[in-house]
Amino acid sequence: MATDLWQTSLKATEQALISGALLPIETELEEIHEGPLRYQIRVLNNLQRKQNDDRLKSAANRSHNPFLPYDPRLYVADIGRKHLCLLNKFNVIDNHLLIVTKAFESQSDLLNLNDFHASVLGLGQIDGLVFFNGGQIAGASQPHKHLQLIPLSAEQLPLSEQLQTFSSDVAINTKLPFDNRGVRVPDNLFDTPVQAAGWLTIHYQKLLNQTKVKLNGTAAFTGYNLLLTREWLMLVPRRKEAVAGISFNALAFCGSILVKNREQRDQLIEIGVSRALHEITE
Repeated sequence: MATDLWQTSLKATEQALISGALLPIETELEEIHEGPLRYQIRVLNNLQRKQNDDRLKSAANRSHNPFLPYDPRLYVADIGRKHLCLLNKFNVIDNHLLIVTKAFESQSDLLNLNDFHASVLGLGQIDGLVFFNGGQIAGASQPHKHLQLIPLSAEQLPLSEQLQTFSSDVAINTKLPFDNRGVRVPDNLFDTPVQAAGWLTIHYQKLLNQTKVKLNGTAAFTGYNLLLTREWLMLVPRRKEAVAGISFNALAFCGSILVKNREQRDQLIEIGVSRALHEITE
């Protein structure tokens, strides 16, 4: 693994932009409030609407595996023994990284000790959010197992005030408007990656059990989203992928939502973001 994952990712991003391997999706950012809850809505840039639409469609193309083989121009570093760190080819948020299994594993497979170890190594160097879209209903665009890392600390997330209130015991966070279970991460846990991976694996299983995500052996039969920062771990069970044609992935549960156009933006505000998030969870 690179000794400085952040600097390595910045250099890889610079080169990937020059080569054309990295194709960012341009958006306009708007902040809205619903009572004490703060949300960010990202709307595809209207001036580049066709280009952005094409990139979104490419990102959701499941007919081929973009990770086997992966584009070497998007490579950042090996991260742990079983994973690669790649740039997200169609990124909406700057410096968006993917943590991808080197050998094929299904996105519906349960996360394991190796997945959490790679996540801890990433978060140990980049203070941010690791998230996992467990299944297509939860917003997964590719069937090859991958987690995602964005360099936004827990304090920078739109719902940061509510997300910081998890306790040391696995429980529902009633300050959030959707079904969830979460737990606060012990202080300094990430200082010892092996211990952190073990702790996270155990508590991930507890979260699955409490939310009653349906399992089929070593895979999840129903969809869910998992979110992890240095401060907390949260699991959100999914009942449906979309409301009024607007799809939601894990980022929605920290308050960040992507919509394709102003019409979807207006529709989401009319429905209410909190109501939409409640509707898509079990």
